[in-house]
Amino acid sequence: MAVNIHACIQCSRCTSGCPVNRSNLNIRRLIYLQQLSLKELPEKDKEAIWECTTCQTCSLRCPKDCQPMDLVLSLRKEEVEKGRIEESIIQILESTYLFGNPWQRAREKRVDWNKELQVRIVKEGEAVENLIFICCTIHYDIRFLNLLRNFFSLLRKLDIDFGIIGEEESCCGSEIKRLGEEGLFFELREKNSEIINKIRKKRIITLSPHCYNALKKDYTLNTEIYHYTQFLYEIRGRISDLVKRENKKIIYHDPCFLGKQNRIFDEPREILKLITDNLIEFDQHRENSLCCEGGGGRMWIEKKGKERLAEKRVREAFFKEAEIIAVACPFCLLTLEDATKVLGIEEKIKVFDILEALSF
Repeated sequence: MAVNIHACIQCSRCTSGCPVNRSNLNIRRLIYLQQLSLKELPEKDKEAIWECTTCQTCSLRCPKDCQPMDLVLSLRKEEVEKGRIEESIIQILESTYLFGNPWQRAREKRVDWNKELQVRIVKEGEAVENLIFICCTIHYDIRFLNLLRNFFSLLRKLDIDFGIIGEEESCCGSEIKRLGEEGLFFELREKNSEIINKIRKKRIITLSPHCYNALKKDYTLNTEIYHYTQFLYEIRGRISDLVKRENKKIIYHDPCFLGKQNRIFDEPREILKLITDNLIEFDQHRENSLCCEGGGGRMWIEKKGKERLAEKRVREAFFKEAEIIAVACPFCLLTLEDATKVLGIEEKIKVFDILEALSF
């Protein structure tokens, strides 16, 4: 983390762009307090750092390249080291340490879904063209079973060679690192890297932008890393003959870890155009997309009393008369789908991952 607080000119571009600036989190203020070299942050600011979603908008907007988001991560790391974290965060970290996932689920249950889907588990020293790295959330939440069915069904129809790591796969550590537990992240990275590097493969395909970002930027792996939308975009000519065009009104939500942080904007849209001519956009889209508020550990940290950004997002999609909100991230799917239920419109607008939206 290369935080350059002394280059800050207090222009407030970070704070004005922050999607959760309606909360107590004020990035400009945090930098200013660091410039003052205070021994301790005020209590209000210590609490505020946990509202950050690590969407990286502040760092992308900074004209002086101060990397404000990295300051938040550094402050979180200090709080973790001092043991000053809330119970929900402790549970996430303990679960990941003990079971290799933040959902407090047994490692032995990681690939229970494979009893039905019968995907090949690749062993050490074996070769596979496409190694699929599957997010913990997708592994353990039955909500994603249809996503897995569709993806593996497509690969089989196209006679594409693929396999998975199986229960030895651990959390990629993306959210663990962003919660400030760097030591645990390094341990997860070492375990996963050792397993992955012993498998001969052409590429790794991730199903989550968070895993994609971690494996691409935080790991050192001697292979190409793809998010599944990039892979499907490359083979879209072969897919077009298989998918059913329904021409429903679809609105696409850019995940922060796919769009803002990795500039993957066109590929998901081009895939959706295979099934509809009625693809519309949110007012805030592409690099200006509004965060769903699920990143940075916020899937497990509940902040009460304020409208969630996902609710704001769903309300806009509903007013635009979209029939489907398409996403390419498990966190976005869960936060947005939950928002449709909170707003009482889950029967009027559906949230689907792109892999679910593709019907064969």
